[in-house]
Order: sequence, then structure tokens, then C-alpha cells
Amino acid sequence: MDAISMWSRLSALLGAVLFAAGGATMGSMNAGWFGLERDANALFPLLGVGAGLVVVGFARSSLTRRLHEAGWLGRAARYLLVVAPVLLILNAVVEFAIFGTLALAFGLISLAVVVVRRRLFHPGDRLLVALSAIGSITWNTETLSAFLLVGVGLVWAILSVRLLKVPAGVQPSS
Repeated sequence: MDAISMWSRLSALLGAVLFAAGGATMGSMNAGWFGLERDANALFPLLGVGAGLVVVGFARSSLTRRLHEAGWLGRAARYLLVVAPVLLILNAVVEFAIFGTLALAFGLISLAVVVVRRRLFHPGDRLLVALSAIGSITWNTETLSAFLLVGVGLVWAILSVRLLKVPAGVQPSS
């Protein structure tokens, strides 16, 4: 069980970093930096993999059970947060990212409402969840606001460290 906790945290952290990197690249494309061409659609699978790894990291945490117990809104948050990464990854084939983007945004908004209403975390962590939801709905693929995804990824990284505790004495295997 201890090794699972460590791998859960690593999965969530890696996913958060990939999501932030996707946001940084998309924002850089929109800013015209580094000679990058505008092709935001090419980055949605990366965002999906990042979000998916975060979801996998939190899958065995108590948050999953607590969301299920929170009623229909908590269950909706869980389902949307599982479906969103898949839809973002499928954008490589379908090229209609709005479904994944909206699923992620509504999943995070639902999560934020449940976390705030039920006071599931420390007040600072509740604020971070709410900021993640706000950042996920206010960005745009065509503008510099894509840099907001960097903030969302960094928030997820902080939450991964704070909420996915690795038990004392657990060392990574060599």
C-alpha cells in the first residue's frame, strides 16, 4: 500500500507537469515565441495525458470515496474528470476539443463546489481547487490566456504534494 501511495503521487505530479508544459507551449505558440507555429489542437493529447495521470494519481485517494458520498454533484465530478482526459486525447483523431475542454472545466467546477460545500480540505487547498476550476474555464486556445493552463498544472502539482501523502519511511525502489 505504501508503494501505491508513492506511485500515485508520482503519477499526479508527472501529469501536472505535463499539463503545465502543454499550457506553456500553447501560450508560447500564441505569443509567437521560439518560432513556434500556432497549432493548439496538436497539444490537446498532451493535456489529456497530463490530466489523465493526475486523475490516476488521485484514483486511490480518499477523495474518490468522498466524492461518491457527496451525492450527484460529487459523482458527476468524478465521471467528468475521468472522461475529460480521454476526450482530450481523442482530439488527435476527432479534432473537436471543446468536448474535452468543457468536460474538464465542468468536472473541476463540480469538484470545487463539492470541496467548498463539504469542507473536504484545508481552506488553502479548497482555494487551490477553486482556482484550478477558474483557470480551466477561462483560457482560450487562440490567446495568451492559454498560459493559465500553466497555473492549473502548478496548482495540481501543489495539491498532489499536499493531498497525496507518502507514508514516512517509504523509499523509492532502486
